[in-house]
This record gives sequence, structure tokens and C-alpha cells, in this order.
Amino acid sequence: MHVLFSKKIPLFLFPATMLAAVYVLLPSLGEIPGSWLQFLPHVTYIAMLAGMFLSLHFNKSRAFFVLLILLLYYWHGISYGEGHRLPSRVCTAIDYLFPANITLVCLMREKGFFSFAGRLRSAFLLIQLVLMVIFAKAGEAMALNQAQLQAGRAFGSYPAMHGPALFFMGFCGILAAILSYARASLIDSAFFGALVAVAMVRTQPLTGDAATAFLLAAALILLLSVLQESHNMAYRDDLTGLLSRRALNEQLAGLGRNYAIAMLDLDHFKRLNDSLGHDVGDQVLRMVAARIRKVGGGGKAYRYGGEEFTIVFHGRTAEDVLPSLEDLRSSIASYQFLVRSSSRPDSMREGRKRRTRSGESTPVSVTMSIGVAESSRRMRDPHDVMAAADAALYRAKNRGRNRVSTACRS
Repeated sequence: MHVLFSKKIPLFLFPATMLAAVYVLLPSLGEIPGSWLQFLPHVTYIAMLAGMFLSLHFNKSRAFFVLLILLLYYWHGISYGEGHRLPSRVCTAIDYLFPANITLVCLMREKGFFSFAGRLRSAFLLIQLVLMVIFAKAGEAMALNQAQLQAGRAFGSYPAMHGPALFFMGFCGILAAILSYARASLIDSAFFGALVAVAMVRTQPLTGDAATAFLLAAALILLLSVLQESHNMAYRDDLTGLLSRRALNEQLAGLGRNYAIAMLDLDHFKRLNDSLGHDVGDQVLRMVAARIRKVGGGGKAYRYGGEEFTIVFHGRTAEDVLPSLEDLRSSIASYQFLVRSSSRPDSMREGRKRRTRSGESTPVSVTMSIGVAESSRRMRDPHDVMAAADAALYRAKNRGRNRVSTACRS
């Protein structure tokens, strides 16, 4: 439980740090020359549009919609901050719609832009926009007759947030935080950060520049989270969650002089795939990868391809890492993988209950052969070290499998 907590909490550190930095630096805004501050709205628009472009490019529809909502909110605030006035009912509607939309996006799964769900989200947002424009025009006419227009502030003409709207925004913020924690997703934590930024704008007596700074921070949080997610797509293996071969190739280019490389391969994996099916094979690969990720000795694990994995140990010799590799081999060989049936329930809780009953899952045992090699005076190139580790791996296979073999020193 503690390990899980320590892995998920850092997801919130990035948006929290960005927003805290803006809050701490607010008093310094007055010291910035006005000629510089006039570019702040333009930078904010650029950050939002850049985030939308990247979201579109990487098919991140949820991030795109949140950035679009943020852009419309900011444009609305800037427009009505320039001497315009806004009916209080429209302000109240916006206070409810913004957190509601962010929370709905958090609840949704990524479905892309052109799927039925993606088109439905676009239509839902467009309907809201049209209704708000009609509502605002009608509200302005009614307010002119009744003299109920709100005095403008530096950022928008929003009156102070009322108690129910404040409570609703807090409720949405808690729900978004819970969803972000449960999914352990950087983009979901960015959605939560955007909601907190708007809450800061609406609950603090901020000037236009200060409000813009918070919304710029929200845009940057979303933009950088999209970039990080796209990086993960390129450098992480989707099935196992380990770093991919592309990441390994880049890592090899930056290795120092002393290191060890281990090549690992599941024994008789093709036979398992043919007898139990590819779905079961994928389950086994995920479970094996989870154990490889925990290897000791400071090793960094990669999926090399298929059922083959690579572990890089910086500043270690083959002798140093042998105990860690033996522990890993032994733990995999002794572990009974319980393969879930195709009729497993959607609920994780119900799934755990079923796995405790006999007959609900199929036990599968696998073994792994490992070859390890280290850099030396004659073997400096990492690819040569990998080739030596691969040769040691096949010696382990030829000697009966389920063993660790060390490359001959050269």
C-alpha cells in the first residue's frame, strides 16, 4: 500500500508545483514592465493552442476538449474584462459548467476524435456553447431593463462565487483528484490541476494579469502532460509497461565504461502461446515484466521484443549482478501465474473474490533463461556486450534452460 501511494502521489507534484510557483510569484508581477505584461495574454493563447494542436496530433481527445474549454473560458473572461458587463445568471452557469465539464472528461476514457464517443463529446460541448451564447444575449437584454448588470473586474465581469457554486466546484475537484489517483495518469492529474487553477481565479480577488498567470499555468500543465504521454507512447511498451527497444537503443549510446547487460528469454513461450492462446501469453508477459521491473542491483529493464527482455546495470560487473539475476530467475520459476478466464468480471473486487475460488483460474508456470556479460577493455561497444550476453543466454538454453549463464571474459 505504501509503495502504491509513493508511486501515485508524484503525479500531483507537477501541477501542484506549477500552481504554487505562480501563487508565490504573484507579488512580483507588479515589478514586471507593462510592455512585457502586454504579451502575457498572447503567450497564454499560444500555450492553449499549442496544447490543442499536440492533442489533435497524438489523438488525445480528452486533453483537447479540456484545453478548448479553458480557451473559451479565458477568451470569455478577457472579452468581458474590457469594459463589458455580464448578467449574474450567466456567471453562475459558467461556475457550474466549467467544473462539471472537467469532471465529465475525467470520468471518460480516451476514445479519440472520430469515434462515436468523440463525436458525441464534440456535439455536447457545441450545444453548451450555443446555449450559453443565447442565454447571455437574452440575459443582457433582461438585465438592461432591470438594471441588474454586474460591474466589471479586471478579469471578466464575474461576481464573487456563491456558496453552492463553491461547494460544487470543491466536490468536482475532490472527484477529479480521486479519479486521477485511481488511474495513476499524468493527464488526469493535469485535468485536476486545470480545475484547481480556475478555482484559484474564481475564489481569489485577482487582477487580470494574475488570473492570466494561473490560466497560463493550467495551459502549460496540460501541454506538458500531453508531451509526456506522447513520450511514453514512443518509449514504453504498451503491453508490459517496460521501456521499449527504442529507449534501450538511446540508453546504450550514453553508457559509461563500466556496466553489465543481461538478456532474458522465456523458455518454451511459443508452446505456451500455441496451447493456451495469445491472450494468455500476453497475461504471462505482463506478469513476468512486473517481476523483472523489480530486479535488484540497480538494473533498468526493457522489453527487447517478443518474449525477450534486457536489463542494463550501470557501474556493475557480471559478478555483482549474478545474485539479483538468480533471485529473479528463481522467483519466476517458483511463481504460479493464475491465468484469468475469458469470462472474468469487470469489477476488480469481484475478480479478486473469484480468484480465491478453485476452478476460476488456470495455474501456469514458466521459466526463464538468462545470459549476462560485462564491458571490458576488449569489449567497449555496448552492442558487443549485448551480443556476448545473447550468446550466454543461448548457452543457458542449450544446458537445460531455467538458468543464468555468464559470458566468457575477454
